[in-house]
Amino acid sequence: MTSWEYLIVELPVFGEPSHTPGGSAAVQALNHEGERGWEAVAVTPRADGRIAVLFKRLR
Repeated sequence: MTSWEYLIVELPVFGEPSHTPGGSAAVQALNHEGERGWEAVAVTPRADGRIAVLFKRLR
């Protein structure tokens, strides 16, 4: 049976769009979790305007 673990991360406030890969704090946060083996599976807007991301990876 496959076993997963989950992580919820609130992204930093989005800044101005950038054409530079990894140019925003939000993208850097996503890339950081990806390097640690996490895969983003859902994105949820919060009441305060921020974004929460649900990640999963094999246990």
